[in-house]
Amino acid sequence: MAPDKSPAAETFARRVHAGQVDKGGAPYTGHLGRVAARAHAHAEALGLPRQHAEWCQQVGWLHDTIEDTDVTADVLLDAGFDPAVVQAVQLLTRPTGKPYLECVAAIIASGDRLAMIVKLSDNEDNLDPARALPDAPRALAERYRQSAQMLHAALAPNTTGRTDRG
Repeated sequence: MAPDKSPAAETFARRVHAGQVDKGGAPYTGHLGRVAARAHAHAEALGLPRQHAEWCQQVGWLHDTIEDTDVTADVLLDAGFDPAVVQAVQLLTRPTGKPYLECVAAIIASGDRLAMIVKLSDNEDNLDPARALPDAPRALAERYRQSAQMLHAALAPNTTGRTDRG
């Protein structure tokens, strides 16, 4: 098995997101670390192979790099990240102007469980009451709740015989 690149993903994310803050003014890398940890835990709880749990952790660290920095998929590949990790990061990159729940539906339709697990972890972190902003629109939290419900349903144990990637 290939060595775990999770520490490299953390280092990479901390470098490219340096100086960024979340809407509450906290370092943005705190969000990335929490998403990475949640994603790893979800993958383990789902019984995914160790490699997939490590990939989920890496995607958690990297999930906003293409969307929020100048990093491209080619840069991630050149940095040595597995194509499965880079594919999930690309799926998690929201195109400008595309409605949020349409993006979530596209992630689910892709069948990429790495991307689904990380998006669920991202929603959970965004819904954490400790991170809630007093002036945040209620619609924002509702959007994250709806997304999380869609993702939970998509990640539920498969009883149809269908096999999903990741």
